[in-house]
Amino acid sequence: MRFRSWLCAPALKRNLVGKALEVAADIALFDLEDSVRPDAKSAARAALLSHFSEPLPVTTAVRINSLATYEGLKDLLFLLDHAISPDIIMLPKALLPAEANLAASLLKERGCSSVKVFAIIETVGSLWSLRALVARPSGLDGLIFGAADFAADLGLAPAAADLRFVKQEIVLAARRFGVIAIDSPCFHLQDEARLARETRRAHRLGFCGKIAIYPRQVATINELFAHSPQMLERARQLVDAAEHNSGSAILRVDDEMVGPPFIKYARDILSS
Repeated sequence: MRFRSWLCAPALKRNLVGKALEVAADIALFDLEDSVRPDAKSAARAALLSHFSEPLPVTTAVRINSLATYEGLKDLLFLLDHAISPDIIMLPKALLPAEANLAASLLKERGCSSVKVFAIIETVGSLWSLRALVARPSGLDGLIFGAADFAADLGLAPAAADLRFVKQEIVLAARRFGVIAIDSPCFHLQDEARLARETRRAHRLGFCGKIAIYPRQVATINELFAHSPQMLERARQLVDAAEHNSGSAILRVDDEMVGPPFIKYARDILSS
C-alpha cells in the first residue's frame, strides 16, 4: 500500500474514485466530517454506502467524525452495520490510546481487522495524549497532522501559523512506534510553488505522504515523495561499494565519506 497522496472529497461527491484514478492518487479519501454540513451527515453516510456497493479499484480511506461526538459514533456503527470496509479509517481530534483501541476493537469484533486506523493529531489535547504514550497502541497504524484545526485550537490563523514543531513531534512519535506519518493539506489551491515547498519540507521532516484537497495537487505530491532516478542510482552505487569492500566499514565513494548509516538509508531506498 502506498501512502504518498490522499485525494480528499466529501462522501457526497460522486466522482472521487474516478478522479483519484485519473490523477493517480494513492488513496481516495471519503470525508464525513468537516466538509459535510451538520444537516447532511445522514445523506453523506448513505452516499458512502453507495460508493462501497461494489469493490473499488483504488485504496480507500474514510474520515469519520470524532468518536467523542454522537455523529462520530453513528459513523463508526454505520460502517460496521453495513459491512463497509475501507482500507483506512481516520479518527479526527483523536485522544490516544483509547479511541484508536476502541475503533480497532470494534472492527476486529465485526471481522474487519484488516482495516487500518489512523489518528488525526489536530488539537492540543490530541498532541498531549500522543506525548503521554509509552508504547504503540495495539489499534494504531498511522498518524495524520491536521494543521487547520490545530492552528484554530491555538487561536492562530490556519493559513499562517508556524506549526513545524508539531509536525516534527508527530514524525518522531510515528518513527518511535513504527507507524505511518501523513502531513496536512496545502490550502492554497492554485499556488504550486507553495505546495512544492510544503511537500519538500514534509518529506525532509520524515512524513510518508500528504493529503490533497484539489486533484491538481496530486502530481506534485507523488513526484516529491518519490525517489528520483538520481537518488536510486546513488543508492545502488553506495550499496555496491559496501558489498565489494571487505575492509573498513567506512568507505570513500567519490568525494564523500560513507559509513553504515548511509548504507542503511541506501538499502531502505532500494527496498521501498
